[in-house]
Amino acid sequence: MRALILVGSGDAKSHSFSLGTAIATSLSRRDVTVEVINLVEYGLPLYNREIERNSAHDEATSEFLQKSEEADIIVWVTPNYHNSFSGILKNALDWQHARKFTGKILGLASNGERSPQPLDQLMLVGRSQGYTMIPTRVCTDASDYDEALKIKDESIKQRIERFTASLVDYSETFNAIDRTEKNF
Repeated sequence: MRALILVGSGDAKSHSFSLGTAIATSLSRRDVTVEVINLVEYGLPLYNREIERNSAHDEATSEFLQKSEEADIIVWVTPNYHNSFSGILKNALDWQHARKFTGKILGLASNGERSPQPLDQLMLVGRSQGYTMIPTRVCTDASDYDEALKIKDESIKQRIERFTASLVDYSETFNAIDRTEKNF
């Protein structure tokens, strides 16, 4: 099982990146192969429909799209920017728009006043791309982290464990259903 975690913070070292890393660590303990992409460092160009129409993607974009298609589980992690998700994450999702992700499991996490507002909006985006979203979400606040940006709040740590357990359970269930349907 493979997971891809997209972190959409405008800072290379951020609460959102730490949250994505904590989720990755928890998934790894569940025998999931995980890659975390810190989008601010990844180098995706601004979305350009002409490039997409002509299939003239640069190497970073082609690699990103391939990783997206190969993952069984995708997690979007965003800071709360103006009660919404970040432009960096939006740009990455725009590059994915032509692909549909039916059968892939999506988890949503955010940092910023423990507000679910960015995740509510991301649910609409995920639904439009065909993802199956787990109901458990993780929302954190700066006070949930120590000075080294490590999560210190025990309830958040427990929530991450429930979150990753749900991601794996949903993925296993949907993969089993898919295999069963192929046998008919």
